[in-house]
Amino acid sequence: MKTLDVVSKLSVVMIVFLLATGVNRLLSIDKKVTNFYTYKNIKINLNQVKSLRLRVDYIITYKEDDSKDIFHKYSTALNEQEIKNISTFLEEAKNSEYYSVEITTYMLFDTQKIELFHSPRYLKLPNKYSVNTKLLRELQSYGIDNFQYQNLLKLKDKIYTDRVKFYEDVISFAKLKNSPWVKKNIINLGVDANTALFMAHIESKDRENLMSEDAFKESVSELMSAYEVYEAIE
Repeated sequence: MKTLDVVSKLSVVMIVFLLATGVNRLLSIDKKVTNFYTYKNIKINLNQVKSLRLRVDYIITYKEDDSKDIFHKYSTALNEQEIKNISTFLEEAKNSEYYSVEITTYMLFDTQKIELFHSPRYLKLPNKYSVNTKLLRELQSYGIDNFQYQNLLKLKDKIYTDRVKFYEDVISFAKLKNSPWVKKNIINLGVDANTALFMAHIESKDRENLMSEDAFKESVSELMSAYEVYEAIE
């Protein structure tokens, strides 16, 4: 009787062990099957990923930048502190006389890049031009005579907010021909050094796309959302 009891107990223990092992295996299999990151049509098995990084690339440039920072592209890890930094830069840009803003967030699963957010390019163009000392000096070097110079002085320091009108008046008062040099340089000579650097990156086909308050909030929200996605996976 005792022998039967021992056998019976051993049988129960064995059954419990087998059931537990089976459950653990099922859970393990389920984990392996379901531990995926899915984005759009991309599916990544996280069990095979050795390195996961969250990154942000951005160009946020505006009038108050130092010359070395004009259109400088930043690429760095995206974390809470960087979100605060970028939010500050966006606020300053939004309130500046001119700016260019573009932001991309992405995750790197080892070397595989998954883009989470790519903002539109927000662009506000400079809108203040004048016949300044620099422009007069460059035109003298270009070869205008005293009559042309004195005539152009009539416009000295007048502020224009229409670049086409500014260009046309300079051409008219200085009696200039539409040479390649004139077309390339007059507008840039009508602004300060930083603005000229900014405009050197702007093509004639580029059109303004102002960053509204809603666009500002959306950009910050997308940065936070990317960080939350990353934190959830980590």
